[in-house]
Amino acid sequence: MDYYLNEYSLRGQFESVEDFFESLRSYTFPVLKKVNERKENIIWKKDTLWQSEICKGVSLTKIPQKKNERSGELARLKIQLIKLTYEPPFYSNEGVSNIEIKEYKFDTEYREKFDTRNCFTNAIENEGRVISFLHPAYECTQLPVNVNFENSEYEYCIENIYTPEWWNCEPEIKTWRTCQKYLIEVRAKEFDYHPPHFHVSKNEFAAVFKLNNGELYREGKKKWTLHMINEIKEWYEENKCELQETWNNLHNS
Repeated sequence: MDYYLNEYSLRGQFESVEDFFESLRSYTFPVLKKVNERKENIIWKKDTLWQSEICKGVSLTKIPQKKNERSGELARLKIQLIKLTYEPPFYSNEGVSNIEIKEYKFDTEYREKFDTRNCFTNAIENEGRVISFLHPAYECTQLPVNVNFENSEYEYCIENIYTPEWWNCEPEIKTWRTCQKYLIEVRAKEFDYHPPHFHVSKNEFAAVFKLNNGELYREGKKKWTLHMINEIKEWYEENKCELQETWNNLHNS
């Protein structure tokens, strides 16, 4: 699954660098650790994340070194932070989306400054989740939006994770492994405007296939080969009844 680090949840809200590191220790890094437990999960970051402000006058890449600083734990936190900031994959403001956000129903203080393409639009378009740093505007598990898609308007809530406690109420996902390399998922929480479908991922490859015929519906960032698509189609033909039953059970239809 794709996860998107919320660039708007880090904008100088901390009183000090120490407060920021405490939030990493108690909230953000445990969340990232949980996400990274599954190798198919990918954490995307905006390509300008390194410019984000922690507290007044201090950005992610300009954290001052204190005199006689010898804490091994603090050094490890800084290494993790550098890795998070500079390790790909990244996304930018470029590209065109067929999804338009008509209204953000959260972060009233800052939402007028959101870029057209951002972590929220990416999460909606790719059916992913958002990971937020600790911020008063994002201490919630759902981010409601009004979305315009193909001239129709929909209401949707983006899943927002800021604490490891989120997994205590994670929406149900049924999974399969096939060909010793693909992870296949049917998810309980989906966008209403998509037809019934299942998700397939393999390392950096991700795609969505239609449930009624097993055809490729949408690809992720990397293009799938015909051989890969055919492998999924073969698996689909053998398991389509179970897939349909699972979808019906998860979606109460």
